[in-house]
Amino acid sequence: MKKFLFIIQIFIKCSLIFLIAFIWLRFVLDSIWLALSLSFIITLIIELITTFFKRKNGIKNSLQVKEKEDAENMFLSLLQDKNRIDFFCNLVSSRHSNIRKNKNYILISHDNKTKVALFPFFKIQSLLPDNIIEINNEIKEKLDKLVIVCNDYDKSSLDFSKHFSFEIVILNKYETYQNLYKEYDYYPEIIVKNSTKKISFKELISYSFNRSRTKGYIISSLLLFIMSFFVQMSIYYCIVASILLIFALISFTNQTYNKKIEKELL
Repeated sequence: MKKFLFIIQIFIKCSLIFLIAFIWLRFVLDSIWLALSLSFIITLIIELITTFFKRKNGIKNSLQVKEKEDAENMFLSLLQDKNRIDFFCNLVSSRHSNIRKNKNYILISHDNKTKVALFPFFKIQSLLPDNIIEINNEIKEKLDKLVIVCNDYDKSSLDFSKHFSFEIVILNKYETYQNLYKEYDYYPEIIVKNSTKKISFKELISYSFNRSRTKGYIISSLLLFIMSFFVQMSIYYCIVASILLIFALISFTNQTYNKKIEKELL
């Protein structure tokens, strides 16, 4: 079934690309068969290129809007929980047995003698390089990996984390939800909700290009394309139909991306 659905998705995506190319080639070329042939070749080339880059970079699935809201509310709830270290201790103990809870972090010892520390950095401010130094100084153990969960971080913190002799993984509240809560199937209780949250421009774009809107864009573009055969201003209908088909293609293939960690995190 998965292979069948995958084939259907490829067919729909290629059909949209083919229609966009054919609309303009039919407008430019006199021969409809030449337009069909060139459209097929263009579709094949574009599909091969996009497939290559997808395999090279990897497709990373993101959180849905509801999950993002949950991630934010979970962070706010843990932020006000004085015993949040107990939550993370319970989360870790659901999969690992050799753990030690400290005041501000959890130490996991594996059978192969590697040591991993999970440090919940729960502050509104973004994680800074100075905070990484403070966290490292607080942990007296010799580590193989340090996992820091926080509200947010910037590129400077990621760059700075590479200067240490051991691996440092930094997760913001959304990545924590994806790579810890969902991975371990262990979620904090939501006791605080962000009621003042406004729809961001990114979420608005995501809503506009939701896959459920693909059908509407396709139908509208096909109607305009058919009308271009019967009216004088055919270039106008070709432009609008092409834009709608591009919207349909974006909506159908649209995927927001999340940092995904393939190997064991802790």
